[in-house]
Amino acid sequence: MPKKWKLTKKKFEEIYNLLKEKLGERVIFSQGDETKFLELKDSNFWLSMNKDELTVGFGLNHSHFSEDYNNLENGIIRVFDLLTNQIKTTLHIKGDYIYKEITEIIYSNGETVNIGKSSILFYPFWKKKKIITKYSDVIIEKNKIELEFNKI
Repeated sequence: MPKKWKLTKKKFEEIYNLLKEKLGERVIFSQGDETKFLELKDSNFWLSMNKDELTVGFGLNHSHFSEDYNNLENGIIRVFDLLTNQIKTTLHIKGDYIYKEITEIIYSNGETVNIGKSSILFYPFWKKKKIITKYSDVIIEKNKIELEFNKI
């Protein structure tokens, strides 16, 4: 097993074990051919891992992290931030179609960071536009996992 595969797998498993310990039955694990998935009940948070990278997502928006990209540590930080901060999701809708979704992390100091924008090209542009903003609650308080995450 290549070194990067081992490190990616190790970090995924450490995150999985920590979340399983802290969140119990909310943690849903599944596995494909060479990909492992983790999601949380009643949340849009998800994490996947394959031999090359961790993919950290919230709803439609996600980012890829790996040693090859020299940002694996940033992926672990993103997981921590998504779990311990409120998340704002803005949906742009025409008719019944969501044609754009913007996801932002809202930090405790009020700062927001856009972590993704997903759009589709084909939608009923002639229909009335609606914008819906949703706020997701903090999944777990920082003080309950900060020490363990620093070790990861």
